[in-house]
Amino acid sequence: MKPSPPPSSITWLGVILGVMLLKLATAQDCQQQLENDMDAEVEPCQNFHQHACGNWYSSTSQRILGAHDMRSKWVANMKLQLIRALEESSSTDSASSNTSSTAQLRTLYRCCLLSGQSIRTYTDALSRSGANFPVLANHTGGSFDWVLANAALRTYGAQGLWRLLVKDNWQSAEQRIFYILPPKFDLLGRDDELNEFLYQRYLKILLLELGLRVRRAALLAEKLVAFEKSLQKLLPNDMEQTLVLRKPQSLKDLESQLPGLELKRYFETILEGIDWDSTTLLLVADLDYLQGLQRLLAEHTSDPMVLSTWLLLQLPAYFELRLHDDEKLGSQRDHCLEQLRKLMPGQLGRLQMQLVLGESYQDVYDTAIQQIAVLFRDLKQQFELVLNETEVFHEDLVTRNLARDKLRAMRLLTPRLQDPISGGGPGTPQLGGNCDENLLQLSLSQAKLEYRQVFGEPVTSVPADPLSVNAYYRLKLNRIELPLGLMATPLIQQQCSKETDTMAKLTAGLGYILAHEMVHAFDLDGLNYDASGQLANGQWSARAIIRFGLRAACYLGVRYSNATLTVNENIADTEGLRLALDTYRHRSGATNLRTFFVAFAQNWCGTVASTAGLSQHAAHAERVNNVLGNMPEFGDTFQCKATSHMNPVDKCHIW
Repeated sequence: MKPSPPPSSITWLGVILGVMLLKLATAQDCQQQLENDMDAEVEPCQNFHQHACGNWYSSTSQRILGAHDMRSKWVANMKLQLIRALEESSSTDSASSNTSSTAQLRTLYRCCLLSGQSIRTYTDALSRSGANFPVLANHTGGSFDWVLANAALRTYGAQGLWRLLVKDNWQSAEQRIFYILPPKFDLLGRDDELNEFLYQRYLKILLLELGLRVRRAALLAEKLVAFEKSLQKLLPNDMEQTLVLRKPQSLKDLESQLPGLELKRYFETILEGIDWDSTTLLLVADLDYLQGLQRLLAEHTSDPMVLSTWLLLQLPAYFELRLHDDEKLGSQRDHCLEQLRKLMPGQLGRLQMQLVLGESYQDVYDTAIQQIAVLFRDLKQQFELVLNETEVFHEDLVTRNLARDKLRAMRLLTPRLQDPISGGGPGTPQLGGNCDENLLQLSLSQAKLEYRQVFGEPVTSVPADPLSVNAYYRLKLNRIELPLGLMATPLIQQQCSKETDTMAKLTAGLGYILAHEMVHAFDLDGLNYDASGQLANGQWSARAIIRFGLRAACYLGVRYSNATLTVNENIADTEGLRLALDTYRHRSGATNLRTFFVAFAQNWCGTVASTAGLSQHAAHAERVNNVLGNMPEFGDTFQCKATSHMNPVDKCHIW
């Protein structure tokens, strides 16, 4: 039985009216904003991305902070707003309840900006572990204990001989477990002589600050780089390898396989004060790397100077001590803001929401979250109508019900603003006047929070990352997560002079994002997981899979570059915008869709940042043009001829 259609009234108009209660004195002319970025000289039916974005640009100050496309421009604008607030005089602080939190942010930011850090604070912190570092003047003469040193690094969040991460157990997504992975070697790089030279010079600077003479510091830095390269050689040439399907095992079993790494003593050190058992503590480990590491460590026991000094310098390197001293002010500001983002995300997020939403930010924010939930509900209802009618499940009620049950079980997890007094939550340290001690205490507190997740601390909200604007679908939890940064973007925080324009921009922006992630639950990977996020291969009938596959094959066609890699994103792009469009039309009754399509395209203005390797997403221009080329409504709206680039004969459509 089909569910009755949602009411024709605009049930999610509150998304517009509730979220948009901002500091805007008057509503903005959204049509003029759209026109500003457009290039009318380009035919919309030939290259709509260029037509919609031909005059889009980012300013110099935005580019310094990483702007290269629309989303990174949003982030750059957030950073500029935060930087202004952090650099203004403390006398201008409001008397609101989060003044102390803002003052702490300013203290840490200004300290970072003034390079008010000293290596001795970091080396003293590691010395308190009892590891005994021969390079230090206060060395007691005892033997060096690399296990204590390696564990002490992790208590402050830094990597040592391996990275210890807290991540979802791929076999049981509701459970968090430890992952032991190789170091990332970001400063060293890979087969890059310039990076190697700069890294060696950086280590030399740190050694000089410790009091070593120039020649000794240079020779020791060279040995440290050689040691790190020997660690790097333990990795395969393909550094993008994944361990996601490696079976978790108990610490007791892993310890028996790798006795030379003393893993039990390592965990006893970092988990001091927590009740745990080596037979039940689960880990996913890169055994190949750890076995190679065990052999390598056996070769360095006779001369501990290199190993001990390498571990000692990992802590100041983790906090990037002296790494940005020679950079321009704009880059230093970006670095210091990223430091706050990492160590004080809750406090930074609250400040950001106050800047965007005004003094009543908490009430406005809570209303926004409620109204976004309404939009999510309406998208789900529209998708359910589609699943009830699709030919993919024709005369296949069992599979149709499985898909419908999964959709109904899907959750939306939104970020929660943290308490204005405690800021970072329970256990957050109060900051003092020593910049380095503040960094260490914040990192120590953050590490303890991670450990508590392994031992039963529930995850009830999205981590408050104030500068992330990318939503995610968690396949093994069947839920969508919205980051805090997205709440401060024009996708949500903008009201137009015409309600129809506001609705069009909202659904083409936030509505599309939610729909895109929703469709990931039913792409070529998602259909293998059930409503609870458990792997359930074969739950769909053979005929449903065949019908789905025949339609999905269109997204592997010649219009798509690197199609085998990008196919799931291609599916989510087109099917997601289709869902957002249908929801918009059925709720608003709109017939002129021009604003909707332009708003969608302008969310992808600019170019993709250059990255190593291939991306799972198509380039922005290809993404926009292919998606809109699959929409008959787009061709009708812009009166595209059948022979035009934006109106291909073969249009991809699954549902």
